[in-house]
Amino acid sequence: MTEDMIVKTHILGDVVDMGTHNEGRCAESCWCKNREGKLNNLVAYLCGPIDDADDDGVGWRRTLTEDLNAVFGVRVLDPTNKPFKDHDGPTYEEIGSEKINSLALKEEGRFEELAEKMRTIVRVDLRMVDLSDFVITYLPKDVVVCGTIHEIVTATESKKPTLIVVEGGRKYAPNWLWGMLPTTPHEENRSGWIFDSFEALTEYLRNVHMGEVPEPKSTRWVFMDIDSR
Repeated sequence: MTEDMIVKTHILGDVVDMGTHNEGRCAESCWCKNREGKLNNLVAYLCGPIDDADDDGVGWRRTLTEDLNAVFGVRVLDPTNKPFKDHDGPTYEEIGSEKINSLALKEEGRFEELAEKMRTIVRVDLRMVDLSDFVITYLPKDVVVCGTIHEIVTATESKKPTLIVVEGGRKYAPNWLWGMLPTTPHEENRSGWIFDSFEALTEYLRNVHMGEVPEPKSTRWVFMDIDSR
C-alpha cells in the first residue's frame, strides 16, 4: 500500500485485523468490505455526558460515527449533531454557543428560561433514544452525568441493547449500573454489556454483525430491514 493511501485507520479494533481505511479505497482485509451484515442500516444512539465533558462530548462521537458507518453500515443519532429537518425552527442544540447560553441563564438566575429550553432538549434527545435500535454509551471517569443516566434507563426499559464503554475499564463503572444492566458473561474485556474499551465493544459488535449474537439478552437484538418494504 502506498504512503498516500494510509490516511486513517479504523479505531474500532485491531488495525492488523481490519486493514487500513481511506475514503472508500481500502485494503482487502478492511472490515468495511464486510459491512453487509446484521447491523447494516440499524440505528445507534450515542449517549454520554455533554455538560461536563471537555469537548462537549463531540470528539469520541465523531470518530465512532465515522467507523460505525464505514465498518458496519450503522446509521447514527448524535445529540451533539442533531439531524434536524427544518433548521429555521427552534434550536435543540446543547453545545457551543448554546451551552454557553444555558450556563449564562443559570448564572443569572433565569431559571424558568433555562427550564423551558432544557425541556425541549430533553424531549428531542429522548426521542432519538426511541428511534434507535441500540444505544452506545461512553462514560469518562470523574465526570458528572445526569441526562446520560436518564437515557440509559429509557433504553433499558425499552428492551434495547444498551452498551456501555467505561474509560479506564469496567472497574470504574458506577455501582448502580451493575444492578441495572445485564452483566454476564464475565470475560477478559467485558461483563455483559459493560466494556473495558471501544476495542472490546467492537469485538462484540463484530459478532453481532456476523450473525453470532452473543449473550447477554441476545433476544433483545431485533433486526429489521425497513427499506425492503
